[in-house]
Amino acid sequence: MNTSDNHTGILLAPNAFKGSLDAFEVCSQLVHGLSGYTLYSLPAGDGGDGTAAILASYLKATPVPIQAQDAIGRLHDTFYYRTGDLAIIELASICGLKLLHKSEYNVYQAHTAGLGRTVNHALENGVRKIWLCVGGSASIDGGSGALQEMGLQEIKSSDYYSNPILEIESIHSDYLKEKFKNIVFTVLCDVDTVLCGPRGAAAVFGPQKGASAEQISLLDHKLEKYASLLSESSGKEISGLKHGGAAGGIAAAFAALLNAELVSGSEFYLHYSGFNRLLTQSKWVITGEGHIDQQSLYGKIPGVIAKICRRQGINVLAVCGSAETGMKGFDQIFELVSHAPSATEAILHPERYFPALCREIKKYLLSHSK
Repeated sequence: MNTSDNHTGILLAPNAFKGSLDAFEVCSQLVHGLSGYTLYSLPAGDGGDGTAAILASYLKATPVPIQAQDAIGRLHDTFYYRTGDLAIIELASICGLKLLHKSEYNVYQAHTAGLGRTVNHALENGVRKIWLCVGGSASIDGGSGALQEMGLQEIKSSDYYSNPILEIESIHSDYLKEKFKNIVFTVLCDVDTVLCGPRGAAAVFGPQKGASAEQISLLDHKLEKYASLLSESSGKEISGLKHGGAAGGIAAAFAALLNAELVSGSEFYLHYSGFNRLLTQSKWVITGEGHIDQQSLYGKIPGVIAKICRRQGINVLAVCGSAETGMKGFDQIFELVSHAPSATEAILHPERYFPALCREIKKYLLSHSK
């Protein structure tokens, strides 16, 4: 490939390999392994784990250290980002699933109170705009834990569960709305999921948070009741709201009570990273994430990028730890597990297998460069 031609560059826009490498590290591995090509490195995020750091890098926002509660109430050191009067807050780094051991997954006890306290901290320090990156949550509490900390009055039948959604009978939002009336919320979502029903927060994402079929059924019923309370308080139809089921339903609640705008985290990334400008200088795009499956094509950044590339006639490759059999949407998919002795080894030591994966990509590029 002629690296002096501005239109034969390779745009690197991978998401994180969850549980293995963040998006910056994936880009670094590709940059090292594809030396000799004109490369444009744009680590990608879609609202999930790592998105706040990615957006902060493009906006030159600085970290604000805080102590926050995880999803089961333990304090830990973390941070959000700030530039001017804007705060970029990531749920996953405060009370996300990644902070729990599998033995601690418990949808009846996990909550988002830590996120609410973080929002309070930002408010008290002069922030007026808040971007919430909400992927990677450990809870299905409809944001009730966060909103209770922020000032929502929740009348509950008891306090047996740490997840308030299970016991809420009524809500009173006047104080909450007054407290945040001058704050502009934008919620960056990595899924289109609605709040309730077979495509709702409990049904779709409950299993990966450790929920049984019985727990999913009960939580979905409670979310339906919660949707009615949110609609009564806001005058808005909530149960079928696009993106409303993101992060266990927190997106729907913030839209209802705080007039938050719910947006695609992928679209946000594309705008603030300068992706479209660099795309015009590229012949190839390499995107990807830890596991490529059908979900990757619906709202996740690899699928969004693939659609853009197909519309513009640009070749798009995917790199991943592993991929579902028969996946379409990309010109070619390259898997680390093809070069590692096991999936576990590929996750634990991806840097050992990226050189071989990059050699495979180079071979492909060479055979398709004419």
